[in-house]
Amino acid sequence: MFSAQKPIYGNGAGVNMGGGGPSTNNPGSMSMPGVPTPMGPGMNQQIPSGGPMLMGNTLNNNNSNENGENNGNNGNNGGNGGNDANATRNNPNMVNNRGAVHALDDPNVYHWICQLTYGPQKEQALLELGRKREQFDDLAVVLWSSFGVMTSLLNEIISVYPMLQPQMLSNNLSNRVCNALVLLQCVASHPETKNLFLQAHIPLFLFPFLNTTSRQRTFEYLRLTSLGVIGALVKNDSQDVITFLLRTDIVPLCLRIMESSSELSKTVAIFILQKILLDDVGLQYICATLERFYAVTNVLKDMVEHLTVSTPPGRLLKHIIRCYLRLSDDLEARRLLKIVLPAKLRDNTFTEVLRDDVGSKRCLAQLLLTLNEETS
Repeated sequence: MFSAQKPIYGNGAGVNMGGGGPSTNNPGSMSMPGVPTPMGPGMNQQIPSGGPMLMGNTLNNNNSNENGENNGNNGNNGGNGGNDANATRNNPNMVNNRGAVHALDDPNVYHWICQLTYGPQKEQALLELGRKREQFDDLAVVLWSSFGVMTSLLNEIISVYPMLQPQMLSNNLSNRVCNALVLLQCVASHPETKNLFLQAHIPLFLFPFLNTTSRQRTFEYLRLTSLGVIGALVKNDSQDVITFLLRTDIVPLCLRIMESSSELSKTVAIFILQKILLDDVGLQYICATLERFYAVTNVLKDMVEHLTVSTPPGRLLKHIIRCYLRLSDDLEARRLLKIVLPAKLRDNTFTEVLRDDVGSKRCLAQLLLTLNEETS
């Protein structure tokens, strides 16, 4: 049930999401860049058993087959991974009877983990281990369980906080931190380390990056890669993850990114918002107050207008439609959607664009049918 509060809509400085919902007495609610203090239990103390890791794309969700960029890495991660692949093929002991590959059977992995923790080649270690995240199913377990690795990754992130100003963040420094974030995404994606990652409150360390507003490429990389880590957490529809995130500023931060960042960042941000809405707790949170409802729908409306004016609709339109459809599951929200739903979703503006997208056409038709039934 909506509270009788005046709907407001945040500007470029942030989105006011109002009160209510889950308790905000949690260190995840960070208004300014800084060093989060709580680490929570279990980091590098619990060693999960080995198991296969299926590293999928962050945006490859259950509702559609759209492939989005699952991190904001800097494009410098290509290159000389061929030697490692050859070593794997030439060493049959590196493959178990299920076809999975053990990371520590590769001496290069052990070498780069040692370099990351103790050695002088930390930057190169971040790059090389990032290249191996698709090659080894259990790399996330190895990263989490190896003494000092997570601390080294967090140190890489924390060291950049004082540099989060347009004139201070260099390309090299941004690339280095993005490589550290890629490894955090690997840990966040694995079913055996995801909960430990969450219990340690490691996502809180990403919020200073998400809280930046500069349009420079170095900052776009940081935001996109940080969103990729959050996207990896929400990908498999865990209510524990959604409940944790709702105690942070993730919704207003995603809305601001959806307003003003690059198309790639917008795509991952709206994917995260969609996954939050698909959870019953998340839908209840967004629809708890008029402030939150209008904050979300105003940003979605602006995105629709922007798509028709300056950029061709793509993945963004698919996620926008699904967000509106999920909002219509709430009775009070459905009543308001009849008023605020953009006219260009009601007419034939996107007919040609959605011609080959059967799933999105079906979702849009279902949305319009639901609102029409409510009207009648």
